[in-house]
Formats: sequence, C-alpha cells, structure tokens
Amino acid sequence: PDSLKGSLSCVKGDLFTCPPHEALAHCISEDCRMGAGIAVEFKKRFGGVEELKAQKKRTGECAVLKRDSRVVYYLDRMWSRSP
Repeated sequence: PDSLKGSLSCVKGDLFTCPPHEALAHCISEDCRMGAGIAVEFKKRFGGVEELKAQKKRTGECAVLKRDSRVVYYLDRMWSRSP
C-alpha cells in the first residue's frame, strides 16, 4: 500500500547528524554485544542493550529501539570468524 512507501538514500558523512525523524540501521551479532566498530557508537548513543536482548531476535531478524522521534533498527546476523 502507498502508506508503506518510503525512500532510501545513500549519503556520505556522519550518519549521527541526520535529522532525528530519520531511521538508522546497522547489523549486530545475535548476542547484542556491540563491542567493535560503529556498533560501539550505536550502543553509546542509544543504549538499550537489555531492551534489545529482551526482544529475543534470532539471526536474520530485526530488533527495534525507539528513542524520541528516532527509530533504530538492529539487524541480527551471524558473524563467522575466518580460521
């Protein structure tokens, strides 16, 4: 339906400076540790690790945090390490 239409933009720069009504998304491991890379900054800015864990999302699913007018999507994926 038209009510579900949106748009996707690719913009270079600091994603945390986008307007607060725009959603953010990134991939995390299923354990919600967020201990490296940009995930650390998401955890610092939005917190909610226990809230994410409580959603009990599995690999391939999406957890969501709502912070004021911002929605943050956490896409669970399985991380594998090279031998």
